[in-house]
Amino acid sequence: MEALSAWFDRELFGNRAGPVVVTVIGSGGKTSLICHLARYFAPKPRGVLITTTTKMFPPAEVESLPGIDTAGRISKTTGKLEALPTEELAERIAAYDLVLIEGDGSRGLPLKGWAEYEPVVPPFTTVTAGVLPLWPLGKPVSAELIHRLPLFCALTGAAVGETLKIEHLAKVIAGGGTEKSLFTAAAGRKILFLNQVEDEASVFQAEKLAALLPADFRQRLHGIIAGSVRQNRLMLQVYD
Repeated sequence: MEALSAWFDRELFGNRAGPVVVTVIGSGGKTSLICHLARYFAPKPRGVLITTTTKMFPPAEVESLPGIDTAGRISKTTGKLEALPTEELAERIAAYDLVLIEGDGSRGLPLKGWAEYEPVVPPFTTVTAGVLPLWPLGKPVSAELIHRLPLFCALTGAAVGETLKIEHLAKVIAGGGTEKSLFTAAAGRKILFLNQVEDEASVFQAEKLAALLPADFRQRLHGIIAGSVRQNRLMLQVYD
């Protein structure tokens, strides 16, 4: 199987020069994906900028590496990196080949519902990467698993205590009602990344989930991939 980093290299830079601005949204691996891509692309001539439009913990594992810069304000209260004004960020991006933006928050939980003001995707985003894990399937719908649980239930039709089903995740991704879903606020090319897919059973789940997405929605995506940031492996790719 192809390395995950190689897939992103081809899809992000195959037919264009920088700056490529990737806003990462969703849950279950956003910061891990950002750090993975930053490390891989750091040798590019103008390097990589990591920032956020919400709040994130500083990416300690990569921020000291050559070729990687971070931008934002550190909160003295939380220790988190907080967003710069959009206008200031827009001025900074031209100095880099790749800008990686964490544009969503889930308080460390693997799933979420979206409030009206989130995610925060800047208008100069060239790629929106929506990240979602599959391992919560089969577990009870609960606040221990899901950030903004009432919004998640309104979006998916799931009930608290019910077993999380693949049909619920399809609604998280594609929506279908009036509630916000994963890509409602997306800009630029849209990539769905199903993370923590590391064996044949989870590949089967990813294939089933992709097949449940409406055809017109799938056609609006640049790609659907499943794999593992931890293993740097691409296990599945779907194009329409």
